[in-house]
Amino acid sequence: MKNSILNLFSEFVIFLKETIKLIPDLLKVWWYLGKRITLSLYSYWNAKLFYDKIFFIFLFLQLLFAVLPWFHYEITFFESKESISLSPKLNSIFILISLLNFFFLGFWKSSWTRIWFFATEMISAIIVLWGYLEPKRTYYDFVNASEVTTQITFYLFLGSLFFAFIFGYLSFKKEDEVFLHSH
Repeated sequence: MKNSILNLFSEFVIFLKETIKLIPDLLKVWWYLGKRITLSLYSYWNAKLFYDKIFFIFLFLQLLFAVLPWFHYEITFFESKESISLSPKLNSIFILISLLNFFFLGFWKSSWTRIWFFATEMISAIIVLWGYLEPKRTYYDFVNASEVTTQITFYLFLGSLFFAFIFGYLSFKKEDEVFLHSH
């Protein structure tokens, strides 16, 4: 028993020594990979058209604001006020649509992604507006609607949705012009 514990300890020390020896090589590899990825993203960004860059930024902002809470309310527990931030019930739909749009249209475009983009942006807009008209049904259902305030992230999401739609249209239009002039 004593030999096996001593043997296990000595193997652990050898393992640690070998692991520590590999740290500089691992750092070099990670540095090289990070540098290559950063440079390729930088060259990819520089190759994009102006409208594509703006479109990419608004797609990112749409994803960011979809993840953040949109509503705020205060509740009192035993004479102590608690502040709570809420995301909408259908938040997973907004996050999924925003995430897929960001990756599909930020890094890869084809004819079907245009249809996907405009369809999903319109679905998002319809759900957001429906929720604005009927917040109890779409956004939250367990709190008193008069106690809930809308945070600025809701309006920023709406703005990023609107501008992503506009700059998506302009980006696709510019791509079509470039394509027609090159052929």
